[in-house]
Amino acid sequence: MRTCLATFVVCGLIGWATSLAHATNLQVLYAFDRTTAQAHQEIKERFEKENPDITVEFLTAAQNYEDASQSIIRSAMIGDLPDVTFQGLNLLRSLVDRDIAVPLDPFIVHDGGAGKLGYDAAMLRAGGLNGKTFGIPFAVSTPLLYLNADLVRAAGIDINAFPTRWQDIVALGKKIDDPGRNIVGFYFQWDITGNWMFQSLLFANGGSMMSPDEKAIAFDQPPGKAALETLELFAKAKMPNLPTSQSRSAFMAGRIGIFADSSSNLGTAIRQVGKSFELRTLRFPLGVADGRLPAGGNLAVMLTRDLQKQAAAWKYIRFATGPVGQTIMARHTGYLPSNSIAINTPELLGDFYKANANFQANIAQVPILTGWYAFPGPNAVKIIDVIKGHTEAVVTGKKTADETMPALTADVRKLLE
Repeated sequence: MRTCLATFVVCGLIGWATSLAHATNLQVLYAFDRTTAQAHQEIKERFEKENPDITVEFLTAAQNYEDASQSIIRSAMIGDLPDVTFQGLNLLRSLVDRDIAVPLDPFIVHDGGAGKLGYDAAMLRAGGLNGKTFGIPFAVSTPLLYLNADLVRAAGIDINAFPTRWQDIVALGKKIDDPGRNIVGFYFQWDITGNWMFQSLLFANGGSMMSPDEKAIAFDQPPGKAALETLELFAKAKMPNLPTSQSRSAFMAGRIGIFADSSSNLGTAIRQVGKSFELRTLRFPLGVADGRLPAGGNLAVMLTRDLQKQAAAWKYIRFATGPVGQTIMARHTGYLPSNSIAINTPELLGDFYKANANFQANIAQVPILTGWYAFPGPNAVKIIDVIKGHTEAVVTGKKTADETMPALTADVRKLLE
């Protein structure tokens, strides 16, 4: 692959325009996400209009990032890869470790460098491994608190003095609970793909999944115990266990008072709620002053080794992660854009963010973002499933945090061996 890419850099870039002279069809895979599906479609249509010599074919969307990653790994074994994929930030490693992803540094340099293209340095680091850039963030999310301000005020709480400790937030949720009206006071969307919300609780308490050298599990330390105890707190408060689609629909219908969820759904929530109630967003609670949060979302990754298709694939990635593509994506969703040109240009997203206060909590959390952790080795996806199973046992009240941590640690350790 490296020889092929080097040849492309030396020779292929010279004939960039020539390589796109003939019609090129790009196959693109992304994980199903109703919050980004419309954005992907609009970006495709705009791109094809501006580039009539390239067509974009969306493959059947994977159900989640884990399925998309597994599909790509299987396809690589038989030489039938899509040309571009939008990979979960936590699963880029699985493609790089298997030498499936193509480094993008030569393309970025050829087009004038990251700064000229508007790629934020901090965001770009999310797509870097082993000193190279393998992906460019397309849509980045943070965990947020969504509030039905009408229900919160009815419980006698001043939103401007909203509690920042989970036990106080859960207690407030109990005040909002109204089974007779089918109102759930508090819900924490614990089952988001990749153990993202568990990592959010862990990192917010100053913890980490593994030691810096990745030789020892670290989530079994006090911050990890605190994360499981928080989930146990939710169970003791009789929080229901709802699928993501059901909980989001319930919140937007005015039936959840306080909702901890990904910012990715913010755009949809704002549109669906409309004026039916006042929607407010707040930052995710931190357990310690130096707590951090995992950056969720996905990045654009090139997979094709064909030189002509690489030229077209880069053109599509550059458009989707450029000012226009990022503006389309951000306006459709609650994801953060990675392109500073889009963010700072008034007619793109500059004025949009100023006029939409509910996006401010999301933007305010950018300085404390850290990586969405992916475990090393071939069992990374299996470990995600194992952690999900154990955390579900806690959040549904079947197991306590004390019972769960030793079993969780042992199961993950076996898969790392």
